[in-house]
Amino acid sequence: MIKFSQMEYKRPDFAAVFEEGKAYLAKMRGAASAEELFSAMKRLDGLMRTLSTQHTLAYVRHTINTRDEFYDAENTLFDEELPRFEEITTGMADAMLESPFRKDIAARYGEHLLEKAEVQRKCFKPEIVEDLVEENKLSSDYQRLMASAEIDFDGKKLNLSGLVPYAESTDRGVRRAASAAAWGWIAGHQQELDELYDKLVRVRHRIGLKLGYKNFIPVAYARMGRTDWDQEDAKNYRRQIVDSVVPLTQKLYRQQAQRIGIDDMKFYDYSLMFLSGNPTPKGGEAYMVDQAKAMYRELSPETDEFFRMMTEQELMDLSTKPGKANGGYMTFLPDYKVPFIFSNFNGTSGDVDVLTHEAGHAFQGWLQRDVELEALSDNTSEVAEIHSMSMEFFTHPWMERFFKEDTEKYYYAHVVDALKFLPYGASIDELQEWVYEHPDASPAERRAQYRAIEKKYLPHLDYDGFEFLEKGGRWQKQLHVYLYPFYYLDYTLSQVCALQYLVWNMKDHGTAWQSYLKLCRQSGLLPFKKLVPESGLRSPFEPGAIAQVIPALEEYLDGLDKSRIK
Repeated sequence: MIKFSQMEYKRPDFAAVFEEGKAYLAKMRGAASAEELFSAMKRLDGLMRTLSTQHTLAYVRHTINTRDEFYDAENTLFDEELPRFEEITTGMADAMLESPFRKDIAARYGEHLLEKAEVQRKCFKPEIVEDLVEENKLSSDYQRLMASAEIDFDGKKLNLSGLVPYAESTDRGVRRAASAAAWGWIAGHQQELDELYDKLVRVRHRIGLKLGYKNFIPVAYARMGRTDWDQEDAKNYRRQIVDSVVPLTQKLYRQQAQRIGIDDMKFYDYSLMFLSGNPTPKGGEAYMVDQAKAMYRELSPETDEFFRMMTEQELMDLSTKPGKANGGYMTFLPDYKVPFIFSNFNGTSGDVDVLTHEAGHAFQGWLQRDVELEALSDNTSEVAEIHSMSMEFFTHPWMERFFKEDTEKYYYAHVVDALKFLPYGASIDELQEWVYEHPDASPAERRAQYRAIEKKYLPHLDYDGFEFLEKGGRWQKQLHVYLYPFYYLDYTLSQVCALQYLVWNMKDHGTAWQSYLKLCRQSGLLPFKKLVPESGLRSPFEPGAIAQVIPALEEYLDGLDKSRIK
């Protein structure tokens, strides 16, 4: 057992690793038998796992403290060096697809590995290496900029995450002031944000053209590993959200206004769910980790073993602090066969959400820690987010440990927030589709387009004269738009699946949990449209899939103890 702090970071000899990778590719191409091919594949896989492990160590330590000069420099170096290794991974895809032993590959590893290889080679040519380096640097610049926020508020210097508890205050003046402080900081950096995004759109459009497409969108879909759904599927799915979810969420927003007693709801009011205050965890990080230990011990033998490993090896960095990058994520350290969880606890119910969410990702990664080839376990984001979002709901029966008297409020808010997220997630996807179809649009035109899209999905929003938001700037806080293009609709697809698990779990926990374990273990082995029905869920792409689950959710919300939800 080795703790995260004891894991040695050693800068790779990038040139030597690259040459070794090319040598393994040559062995794959020249293999005289299927076994020779498999041996070369496994050796190349091991080489890339070690490179990935060192990159992950540098990245995690950089995001924990973006002011650490050593890991900032190492992270920058990886930004510069990693793009050329796309040639190795694409070469591996080519070698598999063109191998005389292709049928043997499918027999041993499954046809989906070859489907993933087909997508992999759609998004790389050596000509785009310098463009990928530029894209990496710009993405890191965005993360560094957002992590630099130091906002004077309530006699403290706070980052954007630190302002969230104030934005949920029962005092309307405090909510408004906190929102003004956060968005004021972002608006004050509008020029930098615009310049970064302009450059990102230009370089991504250039990548699309160099790869033979009319724009970046097909490249983005290929990068996301989408083998079984396309832009048309996305459009039809977003239409379901407009038709089935927007009317429901607008009703929920009206109920919220009545509950907190405000007739003229403004954007900063929607962060307060209850007049008595939003549910909050009844302790800090140590308390919540202790509760999670007990929860995962009781949930299943697998989760017990997993979470004990996470705590004993100190594989979590959870609380917000100066210089820490925004957001939360899970990543994996292949050589150690362990995940790592990063988040920004700030004393809100979101702390529990992110703990269970990222634990879902980490648990699935841990279940597949011994997979023979890393490419087998690589799964698309809309699959990966089922692991995390469903774990949020599977842990519902233990929420009283975290929230005590606020538990009923948490149940209500958690499900309602999941529903409210669907239109927002769809709006971000529709914006990105428009942006990359109009790569020459100005920053002002992008914001205007988003404001128009926002009015379709989130018509209740009144920005109370905040010019930056009135003109459509809300999306510029969403790091996925900058760092991970088109990684957002995935969350909504996964949310629809997770909500099905919520309903199923209430009716039959044993069967639902076994389905979840099966889904986690099969992830990466099957594409989304096969994996979901194979697990007993209905694909969100099916017409009427969203509408079907809504009545059970409304019944659940109506059945909660109203005396505790106010």
